Amino acid sequence: MPLQRSETYTTTGTKQSWNCDPSIAPFNLSIAFDILAAGTATYSLQYSYDTLDSPTATDSDASWYDSVEIPVGTAVDAAQQFNAPIARVRVVIAALSGSLKMTMLQGIGPN
Repeated sequence: MPLQRSETYTTTGTKQSWNCDPSIAPFNLSIAFDILAAGTATYSLQYSYDTLDSPTATDSDASWYDSVEIPVGTAVDAAQQFNAPIARVRVVIAALSGSLKMTMLQGIGPN
């Protein structure tokens, strides 16, 4: 079964990150955002190479990079695929009227 997750947000802010499995080879991860119910949203996707393996580590301990495909100010449905390993993803929602659904799918390789 692939690694999958979906969550619908109704508030603004930097949301808690989701872990990916960078050990899966070949690495293949897809992230999609859908603005629901005729709402509006302004958001961005961030990713990190930090696995946060320590039990006391939090998102603030990671280095975050802004997505080129879903940058700050994105205001439409969007999707991005990652073919090189990353450890975590998160959404930063600047403005929201209605709700924003984030979905992640990561395939499982033959290893």
